[in-house]
Amino acid sequence: MSQKVCNETIALPQENYHILVVDDESMIIELLFKLLSAKGYEVSTSTNGREALEFLRGHACDLVITDVRMPYLDGLQLLKAVKDMNPRLPVIMISGYDEAAVVLDALKAGAENFLAKPLNLDILDQVIGKTLSLASIRPRGCSLPSVRQTTYMRSPSQPGCVQDMVYQISLSAVAVGFADNDLENNVKLALAEAITNAMEHGNLWDEDKFVEVDVDLDGNTLRATVRDEGPGFDYNGLLNPTSNEHLMSERGRGIFLANAIMDEVSFNQIGNQVTLVKRRPPLAAEND
Repeated sequence: MSQKVCNETIALPQENYHILVVDDESMIIELLFKLLSAKGYEVSTSTNGREALEFLRGHACDLVITDVRMPYLDGLQLLKAVKDMNPRLPVIMISGYDEAAVVLDALKAGAENFLAKPLNLDILDQVIGKTLSLASIRPRGCSLPSVRQTTYMRSPSQPGCVQDMVYQISLSAVAVGFADNDLENNVKLALAEAITNAMEHGNLWDEDKFVEVDVDLDGNTLRATVRDEGPGFDYNGLLNPTSNEHLMSERGRGIFLANAIMDEVSFNQIGNQVTLVKRRPPLAAEND
């Protein structure tokens, strides 16, 4: 299947979303409440994980932003409880500057993204908008078991094209039985980061340069290869998923996320092509 997909623009969501902020630091609670309310979000707050879980049992939310270190029920325990209640509810973790290993565990456990203290307001805005946008992609379609599908997409370097391409991959994942109803939110994030990096750092947002995506999917494995027209880069210093420097820096953030979320991440020799691999976990019956 060969496709060229792109809408002109996709605005970051700012209204009609309910966000729960969980942190035991009153300064963080007040800051996020003020910033998010000013953008039109409905914001609720909790000071610990136990209180947040009780709130979620009685209220519908679109996003949870939670600190890692909290009394009674910490962020990782809250993340697990939230995903047990509603696997589609996105969770963003707030970590300290030196907690890369904890962030890695959270992403592998299903967290959609992370923020590091002290909070970078530009990254905060981008992460929340991207998380809500990707979580809203909900493909529907019939599953075709035992089918393998390959898809080729070619897109100009425009921000609005990223979500369209991820949507097409999600459709394919459902069609071949790799995903039941939708890709996991954090897998969509890893794909979006790879495509965005190709457009931004490879093609420098030059709309005359294109990003190509090859997707190979069956019921067990998703393999996506993203190529740009740039000169490439030295990626070796960015492949350590436990490096604390990636928590505070925008450079390397996308690769950090991809390494934490996907099973394999590899580059070609010059660094203008990345391949992401995600394997579907075996069903419980298959483990018996």
